[in-house]
Amino acid sequence: MKSIKKLFAATVAGLSLVCSPLFADDYSSKGSYITGSIGGSAIGDIDVSGVNSDIEFETGLGLDLGYGYDFGKTRIEGTWVRGQSDKTSWLGYTVQSDTTIDSIMGSIYYDFREDKKWSPFIGASLGTTNVDFDGASDSGFSYGFGYGVSYRTSDTVEVFVKGQTTVIPELTFATVNNSTVTIENGNYTNGTIGLRVRF
Repeated sequence: MKSIKKLFAATVAGLSLVCSPLFADDYSSKGSYITGSIGGSAIGDIDVSGVNSDIEFETGLGLDLGYGYDFGKTRIEGTWVRGQSDKTSWLGYTVQSDTTIDSIMGSIYYDFREDKKWSPFIGASLGTTNVDFDGASDSGFSYGFGYGVSYRTSDTVEVFVKGQTTVIPELTFATVNNSTVTIENGNYTNGTIGLRVRF
């Protein structure tokens, strides 16, 4: 947890130095904030070479926690994102196997805040992702994009709904017989509802 906090702080601090002079404006709710959301997660099907059946994952829990800074219409965030599934299906069989995906992402968002209450937003992310599937795990570079809409309930609180898709270009898993399985362009999408609280 300490390492995650340090990564958040370093990400936000670095992006703040770069972005502050570029994106600052006169919006009244500028400043630091914490954010969190919870909902569902859908892991993308995996295409198996030479087999006419994809590995499919049941929808599971999706959530995230993060820290960010709001420049007015542009925000930066350092966020831990989790996707999860309890069941996997392949070749007509269902396996009770827990799959957990954890991403640490640095993101930049743009808010369309013309009326100051409802604010659609879009964003892009870069980071690293660890996938744990049935006891086998691997980590890799990841990128993604987010989109949603926020509603400002007070000077310090915004409620939002969002979709967030994360792509991991390549992962390699070791099997029980010491061979390896490589997955290309693995992905998962979280649909969540949450809060941003400024301080």
